[in-house]
Amino acid sequence: MNMQVSVNGADFSKEIESISWSGDENQLARKLKITYLYAPRSTPAYTRAAVKGDRITLGGGLFQGIILNEERSENSITMSNTAYDYAWYLRSKAFGVYKGSPAAVVSQVCSENGIPCGALYDPGGEVEVITAGEKSISQVIKDVYEGQDVHVFMRGTSLCTEKYGTELAGVVTGDDYVTDASYTSSAENLINRVVLLNQEEEPVGEVTNGFSAYGTISEAYKISGDELDVNKEARKLLKGMEESGKIVVRGNPDFVTGKAIIVEKVNSKIRGRFIIISDAHEIRDASYITTLGLRFDSVV
Repeated sequence: MNMQVSVNGADFSKEIESISWSGDENQLARKLKITYLYAPRSTPAYTRAAVKGDRITLGGGLFQGIILNEERSENSITMSNTAYDYAWYLRSKAFGVYKGSPAAVVSQVCSENGIPCGALYDPGGEVEVITAGEKSISQVIKDVYEGQDVHVFMRGTSLCTEKYGTELAGVVTGDDYVTDASYTSSAENLINRVVLLNQEEEPVGEVTNGFSAYGTISEAYKISGDELDVNKEARKLLKGMEESGKIVVRGNPDFVTGKAIIVEKVNSKIRGRFIIISDAHEIRDASYITTLGLRFDSVV
């Protein structure tokens, strides 16, 4: 598959040997790595190289970002560059008192740092975040959406937020599309009891999630007095079974972290609707495959 790459607005596709494009729920910015022919001493046609600070785009609007790394071996005729999309700037520290609805706070902290915003998910209510430089922009955003399972991502140069799995990326069916699949179910991070503590740190109640067959793993929640629903806040600390899967499919740029996907694969435990929590796209010559990490939403 041939996918256009532009560097500083100029077409850079001719020299490209391979493209790796990826995202992850635990990765602040999407990542792009390109490898291309570069032999200035021996091959006059391959003397162009991208450098740190160059702006790079992939496939029109699939990726826009900044090159931050150059890598070349003296024994090779290739050069590699690694770029991150503009969510990379969310690592910058924030300074101020931010108060309002979650979307309003995100808009405010981004505006102060020159980051445009697109569509922002707003669950309502009012939040307040105070930072004197100890929190990054991304941490402020994480705080305002605490407990909301919200995906933060860039659309071009604009920051957007939405609930995980809001958009269905597509359906993959059968062995002709899904080339490999694996399934994991784990109780390693189980927390099945949360003890409620008052201001004197005395136990005054508890919440559980019913996974008693594994013994008891407890956590504590100290009541602040500001909660609208103490039990609801304490339940956020409970953790049950963590089920996840991974599939390898024919390449599709629509399959990206944050979206949902429906998998229908005969004779596999990976069947149902999933949320994509990681994606890795590998493009080389005519080959294009996508590997997806999945979080179970509803599973058959």
